[in-house]
Amino acid sequence: MYDGPVIDTFLHSPWVGSFGGPVPRADVVPWTDDPRLRRVMRTFHHPAGESDKAPEFGLDKVLDDMSATGVTGGILVAKVYYPSTLERLEALHEEILRLSVASKGKLKWVATILPPEQGPASYWDLMAGPRVLDALKGAPGLVGVHITPSPWGMPPNDRWLYPLYTRCVDLGLKLFTYVGMPAPLWPMQPNNPCHLEDIALAFPDLQIIAHHVGDPWNDMMIRLAARHANVWICTSAWFPKSYPKPLMEFMAGSWHGTKGCDKVLFASDYPLLDLTRTIGSARALSLGDEQLSRILHDNARELFFADES
Repeated sequence: MYDGPVIDTFLHSPWVGSFGGPVPRADVVPWTDDPRLRRVMRTFHHPAGESDKAPEFGLDKVLDDMSATGVTGGILVAKVYYPSTLERLEALHEEILRLSVASKGKLKWVATILPPEQGPASYWDLMAGPRVLDALKGAPGLVGVHITPSPWGMPPNDRWLYPLYTRCVDLGLKLFTYVGMPAPLWPMQPNNPCHLEDIALAFPDLQIIAHHVGDPWNDMMIRLAARHANVWICTSAWFPKSYPKPLMEFMAGSWHGTKGCDKVLFASDYPLLDLTRTIGSARALSLGDEQLSRILHDNARELFFADES
């Protein structure tokens, strides 16, 4: 069993931090107040009332759980599923930045943008996303930007997003993108990893982190990661013992000369997945120590913490 350090490359932001600021965070959504959101969440558990309210994890709790499981670093990822105001988005970024700074280097973070609305008032404003990143330029601990294709109803190779990718390259930021069939009732096709081919070809200097594995398009996601030097698979939201067979085979071997253990990043989706159980299961995977070291730590260190090595 691998007993070395671990870096968790996807910590789920909506349940982490403080929520009592003067401006509500953009990731705080009143799911029960909107018929459309209730329909979306029909296939995915979400607290229905105050008595079943999701827990809020403060920074001390996050760092204690990381320390107890040998997690030496983590990536806190901002997620905004539905239309929001810029003020609420800025409140979210300010809180995650605060957590990153207060963690004293243990937490890096990933920003997001306002979800695109395909209408005449905003769809053609292609610089809306880049402006968000420009405002964050030089922010401590910032390593990337996150998009959610299925909730937004827009594939990641849509032209609306290309200026965003250009700015990511300019600023040295990674792209985190959701892949695979979504659990809530969102359209599947925007999350098909095949759309990443266009981005990887058009932006060879953009490092693309495809999180949530990519099931049921596992073979496609594996081939994209092996084919493109700038694409990685992130295992967030999957308990390790349930990893799809093609992913396990890839991590244990290679595809056309590309070692799978070099193209996969471990993540938990904490606090939605229990960190102790998830880390324990990951350490016990039927892989060699060298392979597990790459997947659980080394790849992420090189991508996100190289400046601290």
